[in-house]
Amino acid sequence: MRPGSPPAAKRVVILGGGISGLVAAYELVKRRHPVEVIVLEAAGTLGGKIRTETVLGQVVETGPDSFITTKPEMLELVRELGLESELIGTGPDAGVAVLLGGRLVPMPAGMNLIAPTRLLPFALTPLFSPAAKLRMAFEPFRPSRRDGADESLADFTRRRLGREALERLVAPMLAGIYAGDPERMSVRSTFPQLLEMEKRGGLVRALWSPFRSAPRRAAGITTFMTLRGGLSKAVDALSRRLPPRAVRSDSPAQAVRRRNGRWEVSTPNGPLEADAVIAALPAPALADCIEGLDAELAMRLREIPFASTATSVLVYDDKDVPLKPKGFGFLAPRGEGMTVTAATYSSSKFPDRAAAGRTTIRAFIGGAGREGDAEGAITRLESRVRGDLDKALGLAGAAPLAQKTTRWIKANPQYEVGHSRRLDRLGSCLKGHQGLVLAGASYGGVGLPDCVRSGRRAAELVLAGSRRNHDLARPGLA
Repeated sequence: MRPGSPPAAKRVVILGGGISGLVAAYELVKRRHPVEVIVLEAAGTLGGKIRTETVLGQVVETGPDSFITTKPEMLELVRELGLESELIGTGPDAGVAVLLGGRLVPMPAGMNLIAPTRLLPFALTPLFSPAAKLRMAFEPFRPSRRDGADESLADFTRRRLGREALERLVAPMLAGIYAGDPERMSVRSTFPQLLEMEKRGGLVRALWSPFRSAPRRAAGITTFMTLRGGLSKAVDALSRRLPPRAVRSDSPAQAVRRRNGRWEVSTPNGPLEADAVIAALPAPALADCIEGLDAELAMRLREIPFASTATSVLVYDDKDVPLKPKGFGFLAPRGEGMTVTAATYSSSKFPDRAAAGRTTIRAFIGGAGREGDAEGAITRLESRVRGDLDKALGLAGAAPLAQKTTRWIKANPQYEVGHSRRLDRLGSCLKGHQGLVLAGASYGGVGLPDCVRSGRRAAELVLAGSRRNHDLARPGLA
């Protein structure tokens, strides 16, 4: 390169066009660095699990329907993309019910995570037996665990709050976020805030602390937000900010290897050379790609299990719904014998985009230990969903105007006990692969804000190049 000439562009190939991969590409492009970005996506469309469709004029999400704002990364991205006018919050009736003995019991007001913050609603709720309430009330007096060992969410809850709290509240609510089995989920990797609360004198005491104040939010910002035209709007906005021909759909990565000191990614259309690779694929898919590069790294990736789920969106005519559902939805504990694990009343949760005269319900099926329900025949699954909603909501056999079911086979990473140790092992493997960065939901968080943070971090690691500190415990893990 002659003195004064611009540096050669660094080529970065990104595997996966979900939200993490697209954010990484966007972050690389927007910075003032000479970078050529290529995004390889196996499917014909971008967005990964973000998928917005229209059913009878109603905007529906078959993947995530919103993002949490207590983690600011997704909200900040939406604003950065110029989509703030599309933001809509949740409706005023934010209650959630739990199916208990075949009837819906409202969760007591003031429940935060898994502990009460208001005494009277908790004392009067029929959700828990008197003995369970007493057990939960004495939670602050239980000693904290001191050995630092990882623990399942179920063991943690039984130890702090008792069996009923686990079965009727924690398992259906918190485990549902990860589509996981609380007996196997790592509390350290899924809900580390619970461990911090335990250190501060217990869950109840941490929530009741006179020094605790609710985080301030800007006007119009609710805990959960979405976009009026659907979350795919964010995906479209990200792709528009990438250079022409940067995104190659229907182009799966087949293998990743080193050749002549550079990275090489094999695709159906031939190999691509790269200075760096950001792998934003699910861990098992990436394992298949790098088997020939590093068998141990592939093995470590396959240690992260994945579960299958499904969503079924049903649109009813209002006149066929005798009692309009209250709140945002309901949770169905395993003991209720339902195929549906939870349901969201989408038209109540986000009334600003609800179609007039329609009630829209999103049902969730499957998860760890219940994968057969999600993986079975669609017609049977849909019939069971309709039967469950009929019983839970008293629909008197009303048929929906439309039903749209989407299955996510082995698409939900499970952060089981020991997940943190698995990440340490991955980091150890990645020390020998300068320029390979792993990003996405398989590692450090499954929510949209987590994925946005991971994508941005992946871009930072690539731009840092050889300057990044390889003495870190987990180099190359964004």
